[in-house]
Amino acid sequence: MNQLSHKNKVLNEQERTELCSTIDGFVKEFSESIDAVHKLAEDIETSENEWYKKTNREFIAIGIFVAYCFCDISLMTKQFVQSSNPYERAFLRGKLQVLLNESFKKLYGFSQTAQCNSYFARLKKLSELFPLFENEIKNFETKLRGYSTKNTWWKDERDAEVHLDIEKLHQYRHEEVDESKVVLETLPLIDIFNEMNVLLEILHKVFIAYLNTNE
Repeated sequence: MNQLSHKNKVLNEQERTELCSTIDGFVKEFSESIDAVHKLAEDIETSENEWYKKTNREFIAIGIFVAYCFCDISLMTKQFVQSSNPYERAFLRGKLQVLLNESFKKLYGFSQTAQCNSYFARLKKLSELFPLFENEIKNFETKLRGYSTKNTWWKDERDAEVHLDIEKLHQYRHEEVDESKVVLETLPLIDIFNEMNVLLEILHKVFIAYLNTNE
């Protein structure tokens, strides 16, 4: 998905087709994982081990958040590149920017207070059980911090859309939409959620393996 190039504000047909196909594949995989996680949530409640249940609940909560954000951002990106009506395209760009801003706010946040209560903070707390992955968590946190300090993920656009600031909405809805720029600025956050999902899956597998060897 990172192989897209910035070409005269419009993706060529091959890039458009490849992007939509990739999104379809990832969304299918992630949506199926949501169903699997819900099944896991039911299964763990039958356990009498409270620590096991508490730890798994955290894995589940973070996993569902990541999956929904990944799927929603990906699908809205697909809808955006498939749109042709100028107003529809500007509308979808705005809604995509709201989603990007809100999802990153929950994932990591733009302030110290938000970061302490973020989903990443919860993942970091879980990772304390697995010291071998300390470097991976630190590297991921460095990446998130970089995005937090250098990119507000369209806060002004988010505010205009959410609060229906008509003056600003008029400005955003009538400016030229640079298609490939929107897509290329969206992909990093999609990659971040995918990377967090990979970390989460690895840590959960190690957790289960630990339990199995200590039964």
